[in-house]
Amino acid sequence: MPDIANIAVLQDFTCIAGLAFFLGLLGYKWLRLMRPEAAWNYEGLVTSRQYGEADLLAMTAGLALLLAGIMQPLAGVSANPAPVPGVNEVASGIFFQLLLCCVLLAYLVHVRHLHPVELFGLSFVRWRSLCINILLTLMPMFVLVGSAAILSNDWIQRLAPGVREQELVRAFVQTDDALLRVLIVLAASVVAPVAEETLFRGFIYGVLKRYTDAPFAALLSGLFFAIIHMHTGSLLPLWVLALFFCIAYEVTGCLLAPMLLHSIFNTTSLILMMLGWTAG
Repeated sequence: MPDIANIAVLQDFTCIAGLAFFLGLLGYKWLRLMRPEAAWNYEGLVTSRQYGEADLLAMTAGLALLLAGIMQPLAGVSANPAPVPGVNEVASGIFFQLLLCCVLLAYLVHVRHLHPVELFGLSFVRWRSLCINILLTLMPMFVLVGSAAILSNDWIQRLAPGVREQELVRAFVQTDDALLRVLIVLAASVVAPVAEETLFRGFIYGVLKRYTDAPFAALLSGLFFAIIHMHTGSLLPLWVLALFFCIAYEVTGCLLAPMLLHSIFNTTSLILMMLGWTAG
């Protein structure tokens, strides 16, 4: 799929997600006024009551900045395929993700005076329960995400034959540079699980849950998570994957659960690519 078509589809989904965000906040505000006795955001083990309006504003501003690149004028998008990322591009991506994670943690600690270790359920990890829940989640996660990928790929190929893989996937498959492959493994198996789970499950999901409820927060934060990867063919499987991460977070109350699931999923995907299998 040409970059301009990919961006156009992502812009549509970004508008849908933004509208759902706005209407969801209004709708749940009205529901709370009508039924103040209902504990809309108390289900599950993920606590969200410590978040406030400042966090909602910070989350909205952060999402707007992350999605700004998608909402660019289509006239400025190149019709030619983007070049395969190199060492500098992958290293810059790693640095940006870590920087974003550090900025969020600094905001929580120094501005909101919250403790991320307690906030994300990391102060006391029940390792036995955590491992059991991860093991029970792995099989249905791979089956459903894989099925979603097959359905999505079939639909995309019918709509726009010749769709390309994600940029990092292309780089990993095509390169002979050992350093580039090491950086991609580091980015996918370590940095992304830590940074993206801290941002999307730890903060965005938590804030959305505070002002809506767990199912709506999981669906919407998962959609934003899928969109931010900027690949139309991966929207559905990444959305499904994000829902599993939210469920694991709610069941265990510990952010380590989605982090480990995320790392296992990405590492398995890289191993399959090394063996010659790709979704594209």
